[in-house]
Amino acid sequence: MRNLRSLRYFMGNRNIPANIVGQLICLRELSSVKVLRRKGHGIEKLPQLNNLGGKLCIGGLENVRSKEDAVKADLSRKKNLYMIEFEWSEDDDEGANRNDKEVLEGLQPPRDVKELAITRFYGDNFPEWVTKMAVNNIDRKETPLDKLVSIRLSGCRSCLSLPTLEQLPHLRDLVLEDMDSLTCLGSSDFTGSMKPLCPSLRSLRLYDMYSLEKWIDGAPNSSKMISPVLQSLEITYCPKIAILDECHPHPLVSLTIRNCTGLVYIMSIQGLTSVESLVISGCPSLLVIANLPNECHSLKTLFIRFCTNLTPLPQKTFDCFALLNELELGPFSKELDSFPSLQGIDKLRNHLHELTLYGVDQWESIPEEIQHLASLTVLHIYSFGMRELPMWLTNMSSIRHLIFYNCKGLNKETVRRGAPPEANDVRLDNEKC
Repeated sequence: MRNLRSLRYFMGNRNIPANIVGQLICLRELSSVKVLRRKGHGIEKLPQLNNLGGKLCIGGLENVRSKEDAVKADLSRKKNLYMIEFEWSEDDDEGANRNDKEVLEGLQPPRDVKELAITRFYGDNFPEWVTKMAVNNIDRKETPLDKLVSIRLSGCRSCLSLPTLEQLPHLRDLVLEDMDSLTCLGSSDFTGSMKPLCPSLRSLRLYDMYSLEKWIDGAPNSSKMISPVLQSLEITYCPKIAILDECHPHPLVSLTIRNCTGLVYIMSIQGLTSVESLVISGCPSLLVIANLPNECHSLKTLFIRFCTNLTPLPQKTFDCFALLNELELGPFSKELDSFPSLQGIDKLRNHLHELTLYGVDQWESIPEEIQHLASLTVLHIYSFGMRELPMWLTNMSSIRHLIFYNCKGLNKETVRRGAPPEANDVRLDNEKC
């Protein structure tokens, strides 16, 4: 490969050592490069690659000795790069002895970069250019990274604050993952203002944020405090989030809350009149989902599952869901004698196509209100203690897929006998009946 000095494009799924990359001076596209500690394999081999464009991941940054060495990469002159990822290795043993902040300070990207990712940065705060999302130009003046549309911060476990995002007019997508020390999304220069985190943000995904409690300190956890144009919010494995309140009008389209074990109250989702998908799953402490929207005519998907302290369904759950076509519910508190009533579900008779119910062993029947769903084509039943299928199920001629999982009182003969004759896919624990 050393003889391919005129090579312009390299596509592959493995990192190329820096000593080889440094000789490919005509290279225009390279997905990733790995820095090593061996002499001649350092980041100083990258400066002559000023024709590089597209995406670039620089891995092994724990092997860069100093800010001065990082500066030698001369990233700011690689103006054709639109996506850059800075990555430290997962299995590095030096931990607190690393100089991640100094190294990242020396790796300032070109000002027109559109996508930025930082993975497994070890410091407790980012260098100045990351904190301000602005780089120094030739005259040492700060130039904002105002072309950014996407930022992903992953595995930055010691970081105590986020970069300032409100000055990024085109930022659409923000992913925060495995940031164990972050308690609040408000940036480090937060001064008490009730401004949203980022006015242009359309999508926020939060994964494995074990200390996160608030969006903006001193304000309710409302999408309004993230962005006035936010369309998608996903919160997964954030155990210290205790309360959400979506009472303010907001154009959110998709809200997903998974495995937030400390979530106790959803005070309101009254403001989410445009929401199309609402998923609340694996929140065992959840006691209340209050104030469903009165006019939630856009909702197509509703999942409320594995919230095992939730006793009643929200009052008038089905009154305003004119377009709902996929519904998953249960299991609820084991203190209940049976699955909660699905009163009012007959309002969905002409448009609900898929229904999944999760039960517990002591519940010996499924809700009889199901029989009114004339458009239902898919019915999945999990973990009920029934020994027979209800007689009315045979008459549900719209059903094509009928599947029972972990219903220990049933056998294949019982399921086959009680299924609608029109169903062409009838199963018990994935075995055809």
